[in-house]
Amino acid sequence: MRAAIYARYSSENQSEKSIEDQIRVCQRYCHGHDIIVDDRNIFTDEAVSGTLVNRPALQALEEAMENKEFEAIVVDDLSRLSRSNHQMLTLVLRFNYHQVKLISVSDGIVTDDENSKLGIQIRGLINELYLDDLRKKTMRGLEGQKLRGFSAGENVYGYYTKPHGELKLNKKGQAKYEGKVHVINPEEAEIVKRIFKDFIGGKSISMIVIDLNSEGIPTKKGRKAGWSTSTVSRILKNEKYVGKWDWRKYKVTRDPMSGRRKVLLRQEKEHLPFHREDLVILDKNTWDKTQTRWNELQGTWPISKKKPGFYQQKSYVHTSPTHLFSGLMHCSACNGAIVLISGKSEGYYGCYTAKRKTCHNTLLIPRKRLETKITQEILSKILTTENLQYIFTNIEKLAAETLNKTPETLKKRRAEIQKLQNEIQNYINFIKIGNLSKTVAEALADAEKKTEDINKEIGSLEFQQNNNFKTPPREWIESRLGTLRDTLNQNTVISSLALKELLGSITLEPILSKDGDYYRLFEGHEKDFRPYYVAHTKIETLALLDDEHKGSNWYQWRRGWDSNPGPLARQRFSRPPHSTTLPPLRISQIIYLQLLVSI
Repeated sequence: MRAAIYARYSSENQSEKSIEDQIRVCQRYCHGHDIIVDDRNIFTDEAVSGTLVNRPALQALEEAMENKEFEAIVVDDLSRLSRSNHQMLTLVLRFNYHQVKLISVSDGIVTDDENSKLGIQIRGLINELYLDDLRKKTMRGLEGQKLRGFSAGENVYGYYTKPHGELKLNKKGQAKYEGKVHVINPEEAEIVKRIFKDFIGGKSISMIVIDLNSEGIPTKKGRKAGWSTSTVSRILKNEKYVGKWDWRKYKVTRDPMSGRRKVLLRQEKEHLPFHREDLVILDKNTWDKTQTRWNELQGTWPISKKKPGFYQQKSYVHTSPTHLFSGLMHCSACNGAIVLISGKSEGYYGCYTAKRKTCHNTLLIPRKRLETKITQEILSKILTTENLQYIFTNIEKLAAETLNKTPETLKKRRAEIQKLQNEIQNYINFIKIGNLSKTVAEALADAEKKTEDINKEIGSLEFQQNNNFKTPPREWIESRLGTLRDTLNQNTVISSLALKELLGSITLEPILSKDGDYYRLFEGHEKDFRPYYVAHTKIETLALLDDEHKGSNWYQWRRGWDSNPGPLARQRFSRPPHSTTLPPLRISQIIYLQLLVSI
């Protein structure tokens, strides 16, 4: 029997000889059981955690297994494969699928034995509990060091650590101090103060980074020109500079596939607060001003790459969408973004995380077809001539009610103007006789400013009075609706934001099998079935089928919509077009519905 050997140790603090010991134990077993092991089939992962799946040697082992290079895999114990019970069992199932048996020497387990299942489950559970226990003991030790006033490994710009206490030998014979304490680094502390001062003064984080790099100021790791926006942002948000050295405020989780770490905020009851007056670098006033500026900048992004200015929004694609539905669509399978995956022809929309191999939804749709289909649905169910006439009639009624109050408001504003003009004339007469003072000058300027503002308001009221809103003719509405798609494409940014307000976030649900909820609509078409999408919006659910084009990578517009509406079809605008009892609309919806027709 041909076999492969897999060995691993998890930490750089462990001995590299552990690998040699594991291989020696596995080879001794193979010699005693007439198993042949080629040196090319010995796979080792050094200093790699057993909680990760994407380990280089493990991936190479699986590739060789798929190529039928051996019939068995030998490990010293099951924890070498993984400390996670779920991951270990998944690997065992993969081995069984490829008809490769697993031999764990120290555990005495061979997977082709019908009694091995219980042993595998028990060993996997024990290995996972060992990892949990090790994590708890590590946290307990670090927490003890924090309570004794020592560092728990924090590496913060502006501080350094120095040994504290007596130098003693530990159990391994290594000379170690009782602990290390944090001390302010004067040079780095000045850089910290400068960063906060520049930020409060209005300088952008990018400009701060450029200045630090151009001056060759070293980072915490001693790298010149190594500053980045993320580094400066972390400094500007670090409460340690005002003495708050809270412990257990955050926890780190790791992606089991990629190994990438993610920092999460713990619940407040888990925090262990510490205030270190001796480590304060910034005063509270500076910190408060910094947080005020952060609040002002929160969610602020450039309006356009070509135009100056900023807009309060989540991201650039939300403020400057390049296409009608850019940034609006999400995949129901993974909640990832639906983006342009391919640039061929007009482009194809697809799941971004599927492109990164972390989502199973691989269906694609031509951009032009998606825009056409959803626009058609908006026209047929929402922007009908009857609905728009109803909306415009209500706008006219609201405008008329407002204008009824205009004459009275105009009379009040004109009286205020007359009073202010008299005050201004009195100030001028007072100045003419030689009584000039700073107080009089400020009062005169204030009166002139108020006069200017009220004159603008009067001009606006007069314009409203002379230009009352009237419901447009039915023919005008029909003409605008006939060219809606061309109108939307004239200004993609405004149109996309209007569609976002109208439809909300669009969730695309892939229907991948004929047993899906919507397959009942395809009776008589079983042989021609292809996967398709259902689009969920805050208006209703749209099943996307196309009679002319079929295929697993095409959107399809569903037959039988009128006779069998989807689960959300009974929401707003689901009544017949001729109904006069449409549900009340918010003002923002009225504005956007009008915008869609009259851009």
